[in-house]
Amino acid sequence: MIRALQVLLVCVFTAMLGLGIVSPIMPIYAESLGASMVQIGLLGSAWSMSRLVFTPPVGRLSETRSKKKIIGCGLAVYMGISILYTFAWDFPSLVSMRFLHGLGSAMSMPIAYAYAAGITPEGEEGKYMGTMNLAMFAGMGLGPLIGGYLTDAFSLSAPFYTMGAMTALSLLLTLVFLPEERRRTEAEIGPGPSFRKVLSNRLLRAAFIYRAVGALGRGGIMTFLSIFISGSAEIGGLGLPVSMAGLIISLGQISTAVLQRPFGDLADRYSKVHLILLGGVVGAIGYAFLPNASTAWEVMFARLVVSAGGAMGMPALTAIVAIEGRELGLGTTMSTLQIAMSMGMIAGPLLAGLIVDFIGLNVVFYVSGFIGLAGTAAFYLMQRLL
Repeated sequence: MIRALQVLLVCVFTAMLGLGIVSPIMPIYAESLGASMVQIGLLGSAWSMSRLVFTPPVGRLSETRSKKKIIGCGLAVYMGISILYTFAWDFPSLVSMRFLHGLGSAMSMPIAYAYAAGITPEGEEGKYMGTMNLAMFAGMGLGPLIGGYLTDAFSLSAPFYTMGAMTALSLLLTLVFLPEERRRTEAEIGPGPSFRKVLSNRLLRAAFIYRAVGALGRGGIMTFLSIFISGSAEIGGLGLPVSMAGLIISLGQISTAVLQRPFGDLADRYSKVHLILLGGVVGAIGYAFLPNASTAWEVMFARLVVSAGGAMGMPALTAIVAIEGRELGLGTTMSTLQIAMSMGMIAGPLLAGLIVDFIGLNVVFYVSGFIGLAGTAAFYLMQRLL
């Protein structure tokens, strides 16, 4: 069990490191191909739309097929798309590649979490899921820092090649060192679980709504934060170097990663619901700070507040899903949580793009904070019905 978890942690970290490397430059890359702000939002939505389409069947498939092989296939798609990105000749081609990238994500990340949840001891869900989240956020955190400096030092293509190399390493580790888990037969898992059956569980339904609405708010932040930091003053940006955008995004993710394990331990000992609610409120406050920032230090502070809020709630939320998923099927249940995130991430960048085009860049952050509070309130009301 320990060996499998160690391999999963390394694989998740390296895969997310590669993904994080391209995150600060993807909007800038799209802009260099002539994309408008709405189209940049569509670029983020394409990745999430692909995850929404492919996650349910892949989750169901993982209940009876080798999770190791499915994760490996997903990482192979990641690796191939990393190279294809450098051949994008216009915005439609870039969107198409982004859609295929989402397929790789649907086959790797939720299934890796399902594998980890399946080997987690009862009563330690917060600790183990927090550790998985640590690896994910640490990879995403270091990635933007590396990507920003690669872009400034070399070119826009360098981060994509680096992402391909990181994913190749993760694929190799998975194929060589990750043990095959015991797979249940169709007879053992029966006809389900279906998406509808998972959401018939009220606690999971509350978690689903919280995740979807939260991702709706975060979608605009993830898509336009690098433009806010490094964009020109004409569009409301601060005009800082791309490397500074990478540094700020990285520190935000790394701080979230560092806090995952301690908040995971707290989730095992105290109320998971209270941690989720507190995290939602703190994150919304951080969103409100962002548009009032005028220096790199102020942006960094606001980003750290947002990160602290996310770190409070994420281990508790994934622990709830892991506990409930043991009865319903971990592959499908974990995939359902990923579907919630994908739904929010589809609408979020598009909504943010429209706001930027018609109102202004700063308004996106206020709207994101309001949406985060709405999702937290919805979770509070729904879980009280239990």
